[in-house]
Amino acid sequence: MNSSTLRKALVLSAASALCAFTSGCDKHEAQPEKAASSDAGAAKAPADDPELAAAVASARAGRASADNAPAAGGPPPSGIFGAGDADKALAKNAPATLTLGSEGSEPRVQLGPLKAGSRFSNTITISSQSDPQQGPIPITFAFTLEAQKPKTDSDAGASVPLSVSVKVTGATINAPGVPPEVNAAIGKLKGSRVDFRVGADGAGSNFHIEAQKGVDAAFKDSLQSLSDSLAMLVLPYPSKPVGVGAYWMVTSRDSLIGLDVVTYRLVKVEKVDAAGALLSLNTKRYAASPAFDLPGLPPEAPHTMGEFRAQAEGKLEIAAGEAFPKNGDFQSLLGAALGDAPPPSQNPAAPKPQRPTVQVQTRVLIGAGTSAKPGVSGAGAAPPGAATGD
Repeated sequence: MNSSTLRKALVLSAASALCAFTSGCDKHEAQPEKAASSDAGAAKAPADDPELAAAVASARAGRASADNAPAAGGPPPSGIFGAGDADKALAKNAPATLTLGSEGSEPRVQLGPLKAGSRFSNTITISSQSDPQQGPIPITFAFTLEAQKPKTDSDAGASVPLSVSVKVTGATINAPGVPPEVNAAIGKLKGSRVDFRVGADGAGSNFHIEAQKGVDAAFKDSLQSLSDSLAMLVLPYPSKPVGVGAYWMVTSRDSLIGLDVVTYRLVKVEKVDAAGALLSLNTKRYAASPAFDLPGLPPEAPHTMGEFRAQAEGKLEIAAGEAFPKNGDFQSLLGAALGDAPPPSQNPAAPKPQRPTVQVQTRVLIGAGTSAKPGVSGAGAAPPGAATGD
């Protein structure tokens, strides 16, 4: 797959901000085409956290223990569920599940859930890259989150899903040399929204973007990146107060860049004080099927995946009684090897057949970030054979 085709594919992904930017730059200075490397290496994310892998296996078995080893029925090695297996993990449109492994030690603090009538403002910066030879393009969204107020007194006491709207109050690209017309285009995202629902336990669902009129189609994908990040951050919390050492597993059925995925999030309490808690978040996602049939994907591009990897880790600072982090810093890596596996060669000396690959690395900062700077191991460099976009 050539770099032009890869760019078209990535524009649909969490790296859409970068792709839209490079497409804009192409109008000013032509970039030489390079043959895209096509090796399954881009689909191989950094080695799984053994503790997370064990917790995922336990969650699928109806348990949440970070000490249990993966068992039969655990996560699919290819990152892609077999036919019907994703529904066994969690049915599509089913609510997220939370399994508490430990309440942790004293002192404890109550976290979440999001309250009706809540309203606050913050910023979130999303930096994505698909080519390690090019710097990431950071887009900062200023936003206001507002949860609907109860319409009646009876509604106030009912455990019904809340309607939540995140309104973009400003959007800028914080990078040198950005063409004025690109900054103007990203600025048109102001007034756009991400709407979703939040259940009684704080789990988010039904994320939907509403772009402001006049927004360039390429930058609507940047809004999708914002929606995907919010979906990662809107967490359910235990009904009991938690202290240092507490951990729980959240299993949810989500959409990621338009792909149907099962998401496992292992949340741990690292620190507790009077202000709130510092949490670590470790996430693994598995594709529900090998389909890579995204809207707008070029006809000549493969529409199936042979391997899929999507993981993220980071730190979040949550105020006591609140549900959305005031500060946070996490990184994610998404990789896929596209197309069916080539048949084995009859000639052992022949070069190994290659498959086109897609890889996206993303860093998300909420507010000013956290004092603890986490990162996915190896996320700063592409695995061998990773395809580059230009």
